[in-house]
Amino acid sequence: MAEETPVQKRFLSYVKKDEVTGCWKWCGSIARTGYGNFFYRGTVYLAHRASLLVFEKVKELTPGLHVSHACGCRECVNPDHLSEKTSKENNGKDKKDQGKDCSGERCHFSKLNWEKVDAIRTSQKKRKELATDYGVSISCIASIIVNKSWIKKSSPHIDEAPINQCIRQA
Repeated sequence: MAEETPVQKRFLSYVKKDEVTGCWKWCGSIARTGYGNFFYRGTVYLAHRASLLVFEKVKELTPGLHVSHACGCRECVNPDHLSEKTSKENNGKDKKDQGKDCSGERCHFSKLNWEKVDAIRTSQKKRKELATDYGVSISCIASIIVNKSWIKKSSPHIDEAPINQCIRQA
């Protein structure tokens, strides 16, 4: 690799490299979203997005595209683990396969759990009454009943697994 530029050195001063995973854990300023912040070219960027620019993986970030973590670790800023993707690609099958999507009980604001969903599916009550009982919309109840939402995965460990997140190592 060519010698590091001053901005790359400054960027790396906020990084702790994980030799096992290859992730570069961001140890600098953290935004409310949980992503790092980095000041670059007169703008505060999310650190993982800045990484692509600082290490010249892209000349400019493409408007409308997200920066996806192949490693699944939101604190990782290793440009080799990052790529631009559409929202659908970034939030699609990979996150679900890794058990990192915000769905079902894993969603922090979910009003339901699998026990309640099973009770809804076996209930003889009307949808409107179920919606009132559980504090959700009638369309939510309808989606559960017809298996459009709260669908059991083929691998039970995916449904029950906690969201794996990188633990910040400062």
